[in-house]
Amino acid sequence: MNIVALVDYDSSSSSENEETETITQKSVSLKRSALPTAASLLGAKITKLENNDEEDDFDNPTLHGGRIRSFKHERGNWATFVYVPALTCAEQLKDFQLEAIERLAPQIELQSNESLHLSLSKTVVLQYHQIDEFQRSLQQALHSCVRFNSTLNSLEVYTNEERTRTFLAVQLDAAYTIKMSELLNCVDSVMRDYRLEQFYKKPSFHVSLLWCLGDRQAMLQDRLQELQLLLKEHEALKLAVHELCCKCGNKDFIYKLKQ
Repeated sequence: MNIVALVDYDSSSSSENEETETITQKSVSLKRSALPTAASLLGAKITKLENNDEEDDFDNPTLHGGRIRSFKHERGNWATFVYVPALTCAEQLKDFQLEAIERLAPQIELQSNESLHLSLSKTVVLQYHQIDEFQRSLQQALHSCVRFNSTLNSLEVYTNEERTRTFLAVQLDAAYTIKMSELLNCVDSVMRDYRLEQFYKKPSFHVSLLWCLGDRQAMLQDRLQELQLLLKEHEALKLAVHELCCKCGNKDFIYKLKQ
């Protein structure tokens, strides 16, 4: 049975794929401040990739695929979200993106998501002075988490809440839901400590692959079985969950999980 899911893709992120998801599935089928802990006492390893002190303050929807911000940009607000990067299957997914775009054109004009990832938080707002402490708290929460390998399998169609954009995503194999939920609980605990919005009570873990403007939900649902067969032509989609990432404005942090 196919599912039609409703997703709130947050448009306040600084890149095309920093989108959060509020999921309401319509049928069954197949996201007091914490005290920092010294990094030397923590098991998880954090790596800061970028450390520029200016926020990405693009507010023009034309620069973000037509997305409309869910909260107004203000200087000093840093859009932040946590995710698992889809590194091990990235090439396979990119090949599928090209094949799906070609297969559905010109009926549906799909665009590829460039940064392929599985979200573990909504997009929340931090003030600049909170960033370092938030990262230390997240590091502390994840320090005992163990890495694991998982797979992605079935495709699903999502729309944003305003139904101005439609998305095609590949879902996490249900066999790994419990392990992924354990990571989510750690992230949620930090959000709770900082009084930030937690992830969804019934998350649908997935990697968004393609999107298009407008409500093309019915059209994509009609082609979903065809696209699923196209995806099956590829080898098993392995998702190695060996690290979590946090993007905060134009700053990127990596948290290595224990072996």
